[in-house]
Amino acid sequence: MNEKTAKIIILVSILMVTFCCMLSGLSSVVAYVVFNNNPAQPSLTVEERQLQESQLLVIAADYVESGNIDNASVQLQGLNIPNPDQYVAFMVDRYIQENRPVDDAELQNLFRLAQGVGSTTPSMVALLSPSPTLTNTPAPTDTPVPTNTPIPTETPIPTETKAPTETPEPTTTDTPPVPTDMPTPEEPTPTEIPADTPTLSPPTNTPEPTATPEPPKPEVDFAITQAYLIPNPTYNSCPGAHQIYVTVLDAGGNPLDGVVVEDTGRAVPPHVSGEKGPGKLEYDMYSNGFSLEVTKDETGAPAISQVTDKMSTVDEDIPNEWLIQANYCLDMNDCLDRKSRNGLCRGHYAYEVVFQKTH
Repeated sequence: MNEKTAKIIILVSILMVTFCCMLSGLSSVVAYVVFNNNPAQPSLTVEERQLQESQLLVIAADYVESGNIDNASVQLQGLNIPNPDQYVAFMVDRYIQENRPVDDAELQNLFRLAQGVGSTTPSMVALLSPSPTLTNTPAPTDTPVPTNTPIPTETPIPTETKAPTETPEPTTTDTPPVPTDMPTPEEPTPTEIPADTPTLSPPTNTPEPTATPEPPKPEVDFAITQAYLIPNPTYNSCPGAHQIYVTVLDAGGNPLDGVVVEDTGRAVPPHVSGEKGPGKLEYDMYSNGFSLEVTKDETGAPAISQVTDKMSTVDEDIPNEWLIQANYCLDMNDCLDRKSRNGLCRGHYAYEVVFQKTH
C-alpha cells in the first residue's frame, strides 16, 4: 500500500466518523415545544431550545446552498418535532414578530426552507418575497409653450351702478261725480225658512284617526350575519392562512366603507372597511386570538355592535365543534387525540366575519 492510498483511507474514515456523529447528534434533539402550555409535549430548557433552533438554521442554510429539499426534509424529520414543516413556518412568523429586517440572512434562509416544504402563508410571501426590479422610466419632456398665443386682456371692472331714482307718485285727481239718474238697487226680500226644516249638526261619536306606530329601533347598529372558521379543503392538512377576513355591508347588503372595526381588548390597532377592497378589512393573527366589534359607523359616529366569539389560532382555544365542522377533525374523539399530540394546525387558522348595518 502506497502513501497516497493510505491518506485516502484515513480521510474517508474521518468523514464517516464525522457523519455518524452528526446523525447521532440530530437524532438526540428533543421535540420543540411551540407553546409552553401544551400538555402533550415536555418542557424544554433554554439551552435545548437554543440548540434546536441553531440546528434548524443550519438545515435552512444548507438547503439554500444545495437546493436539495429531500435531504432537508430528512434532516427536519431527524429533529423529532411534531409537524416539522409547520414548525419552520412558525419560526418564520416568530422572527417577523421580533422585527427582524426583511433581508436578514437567517430569516430569508428559513423562509426559503418554508417555501421548499410548502408551509408558507400569503402574508409571509407578500412580506418576504423579493420586490421586482423597477426599470428606469424616462422623465417626461417639457411640453413646448405655443408661440403667438394672444395674452388675454384684463376684464374691465364695472363702474359703480347709480341707485335708481324714485318714481314720482301720481297726483291725486278729483273723483268724477256719480250720475244721479242711476237706479237705486232694491234690497232683496228675505226668504222665510220653513219651521219644519231640520238644522245640520256635527256627527256624534266620530272616531279620531290613530297614529301609525313607528317600528322599534334596533338594539344594535351593526349585526353579525356570518362568523365561522374557514373550512380545511383537505383533511389532515393545513391551508396555512392566519387571518380574520371581515366584510361590512349596509342595510341593503351593499359594501360599506369607512366603518371602524376593533378587537374588544384593544390589543391591536383598529382597521377600517375599504382597506382591502369595497367594504373589506383584515386582521392578522400570530399565535393569538380576539373578538371583534364595530365601534364607529361610516360617518365617524359611535356605533353599537354585536360582538363575535373569540377567534384564535391556538388549538386549545378553538371549540371542537368548530374544528369538526371545518374538516380539521372527523369527530370529537379525533379532535381530542389530535390536540393531545399537537397534530392540528397550530398558529394557522383563518376566519370569515360579516357585519351588516341594521338601519
